[in-house]
Amino acid sequence: MKTKLLYLFVGVIALTFASCEQDNVSETKQLSQSKNNNNNLVVNTVGLTPCTVANLMAGQNYDAGDLSVYFDLNNVYVEYTTTDNWYIRKTHLYVGNCQLIPRNNSGNPIPGQFPISNALSNGTQTITYTIPKSTLPACFCIAAHAEVYRLQNGTVFQSETAWAAGERFTQKSWATFFSVCQDDCFDIEDYYFGKP
Repeated sequence: MKTKLLYLFVGVIALTFASCEQDNVSETKQLSQSKNNNNNLVVNTVGLTPCTVANLMAGQNYDAGDLSVYFDLNNVYVEYTTTDNWYIRKTHLYVGNCQLIPRNNSGNPIPGQFPISNALSNGTQTITYTIPKSTLPACFCIAAHAEVYRLQNGTVFQSETAWAAGERFTQKSWATFFSVCQDDCFDIEDYYFGKP
């Protein structure tokens, strides 16, 4: 009888651990899915006027394109666009509460921990992300990082990291962010009736 109770007890503990492990796997899967959040992608922003445009600075010194921010009734759209022979290989984007931007102890941002990211193995010159306005505070920060490269005669001859121009996180780093307020960027009358 004691042996049967021991087996029953060990079986219950094993099932409990298996259940906990499955929950952890499920949570990890959800985190990784939100980390590489391709659900935020949209095709284009045709018909919208950008509220804010920041230069996409590659290697601190090269203007590789723009980061444009658009609004409509329900969403904010953040669009990376490169110019000339610059292409985007990877993006890391944070849009939200300024105090919650992932940073290290020195105050520098950690792009790999930004909630929206995308790897583009073939490269692209335009990629746009959609963020529901309801998930954002009235004023919020955008930190937009990218890995970019430039082609010459069909060959990659320069690779750089890039940041959308703005305010530096720290004086020792050239990583930047900027803030946007919803009231400054979206007028419902302009949206429905056009600007005068």
